[in-house]
This record gives sequence, structure tokens and C-alpha cells, in this order.
Amino acid sequence: MKSLVLPNGEKIYYIDKLSALDIYEEIYIDNDYLRYDISVEPNDTVFDVGANIGLFSRFIANQAPNLKIYAFEPVSIIFEVLEANLRNLDGNLKMYNIGLADRNQKTKIHYYPKVSADSAITPFDWDLKVNQFIQNYDEMIVKQMPIAKFVPKFLRKTVVRAGLKNMYKAELLDCNLRPLSEIMKENKIEQINLLKIDAENYEREVLAGIRNHDWDLIQQISMEVHTHIKGGENLLNELVDLLRRKKFQVEVDEDSRFGMMGVFMLYAKKT
Repeated sequence: MKSLVLPNGEKIYYIDKLSALDIYEEIYIDNDYLRYDISVEPNDTVFDVGANIGLFSRFIANQAPNLKIYAFEPVSIIFEVLEANLRNLDGNLKMYNIGLADRNQKTKIHYYPKVSADSAITPFDWDLKVNQFIQNYDEMIVKQMPIAKFVPKFLRKTVVRAGLKNMYKAELLDCNLRPLSEIMKENKIEQINLLKIDAENYEREVLAGIRNHDWDLIQQISMEVHTHIKGGENLLNELVDLLRRKKFQVEVDEDSRFGMMGVFMLYAKKT
């Protein structure tokens, strides 16, 4: 298992360095999940849905003492790394090698070894993603690879598509899915103080696994919303409307790092 030392001095295990450092920046530097008055207090219960290699669980465990953390990661290869990273975590921790959905089922997940944090049951819309990269070529590509500015405009779409196909070369793996409410019931959870969701295009299905009577037990939600899927054009508005109907005050950060690529941060707090 590969390891590295993060900029803050913590040693972690990882699968691909690109994902590990990107997640670190998102959580530790940009503080993406604790904005708009989202916070945790001692003894709170936190659900880390889409835990990947465990960096959010590590981060949130240091924000308040005695947190009860439930971490969910459906990809077995990634889950092994998560276990290594959370082995010595302080507090009450329970890890599940599953994803969350509207019902119990087995399915396949696209595991991307080169960008493991983007592994997804529902892959992004390839044509849409290529066009988004072309529209934001300087910001998303040239900024990372300055030599890309010399690629002629008529070739850029071909080059971008080939690059994405290389980065997102998938292995189809088995994974198990369960409803969130079922997990709450078996653990006798009386309240979720923070529900963090980074389910890579599957957030609608995660929320569908919350039974009506359990919505009252959820106090805060920090969630990535991925609209770059087929039929995802109105997903952000759909989820905002859903959460408002469930009596949450909702804020959307449309200027987040990947907003131009159809990925937004949504924050919901029970009113």
C-alpha cells in the first residue's frame, strides 16, 4: 500500500496521488464541507457517505471530541485504504464497505485506478464533459499543463476526449448498496448531526434511501451535487427543492472550484 505525507504533516495511504492531494485541498484547505454555518459539536453523529480513503473522517474527527462517525465506501479496493487510514482514529468509528441507495441491491461500479475518487456507479456524460473541458480549456487544462496551449483549437476536442478516456479507464467491480434509513435503524441512531455526501453522481439515490420519518432526525447536510450526468441538467434545483420541502434552509455555492464543470456544493441546515 502506497503512502505519502500530506502538506499538514499527516502520513496517509492512498491509491492515486492526484485524488489524494485533490481531496486534501478540498477538505483541509478549502474547507468545502464546513461552510454556511455547518459545524459539529462534541458527541455528534456524522455520516461520511462516499468516504473514499477516509480523509474527511480524519478531518472531522479533529473538529470536536467524541464524535460518532459512520463511514461508507462501496469500492472494496478503496475501502482497504480507508481502513488503513482510519485504523487509529480517535472516537467511535464504524466503517461500511457499501454504498447507499434507495433499496438493498447489488450493482457494478466504475472504478478508475488513475482517478479513484471519481469512481462512480453512474458515469458522467462523456460528450458533456468533453465540451465542458473545451469551454474551460485555459482554466481546467492549460493551468495544469501549460504546454496544452499549443494544441490547435481544431484538435482540442480530440485530444481532450483521448485524455479523458485514458484517465477514466474503468474496471467494473461488484458493490453492495443499502438504504440510509436501514443503517440508522440497525444502529439505533436518534439523530444525524451532519450528513456529508460525496457520492459521485449518486446523490439523488442516496437521499432516496431516507424514509419520511427519518428526515426529522437529520440536522445538517453538506453535499456535492454532480449535474454532469445524462438527465442531470435540473438535478441541483431538484435537490434544493427536496431539501426545502424537508424543512432545511439551503445554500448553494455555485462558485466552487468545479462549478464550471457542473459540480456544486450544497449546504442544508434544519430550520
